[in-house]
Amino acid sequence: MNRRGVLALLGLVGLLIVSALYWPKRWRYITIHHSGGAYGDVELLRRVHRERQSNDPIDEIPYHFLIGNGNGLRPGEVVETGRWRLRIWGAHVSGRNLDRNFRGIGICLIGDFETAQVPDSQFQAAIALTRSLMQRFRIPPEHVTLHGKTPGEMTSCPGRNFPSGRFVQALLNA
Repeated sequence: MNRRGVLALLGLVGLLIVSALYWPKRWRYITIHHSGGAYGDVELLRRVHRERQSNDPIDEIPYHFLIGNGNGLRPGEVVETGRWRLRIWGAHVSGRNLDRNFRGIGICLIGDFETAQVPDSQFQAAIALTRSLMQRFRIPPEHVTLHGKTPGEMTSCPGRNFPSGRFVQALLNA
């Protein structure tokens, strides 16, 4: 192998090492969502995602975590999705926020909080999960947003009945 080939190989090895160290620790944001429907589980959300985002090369729901409301998943049950297990990017915010998809963790609470209230067990699970991820990846509170409050997003998600003030206070009082 000539000198150029050796340098290219060393560069590739270096890139792989840096990527292996960086990739699992790249998380910088958390975005909170609601599913928009009273019922939900991984399979239902996977089907919906296939229909709505058929060009996504990842056959997985857009979020990294789901939190149940008792209709499809147990109340407060936290489920890691395939995106989290594989540590791959999300598809949970619009194309205006690619960095938040690439380096952001998407948490989806099952329910439609435009019309319903968030069950306390689900709300407490969302706080606990968010706090844990913030601590683990050193994500500051200002990098935790509700989908509709994320700069550039145009949605009411996670719904007008989501207790955003209580949620923010709970994160700040951790």
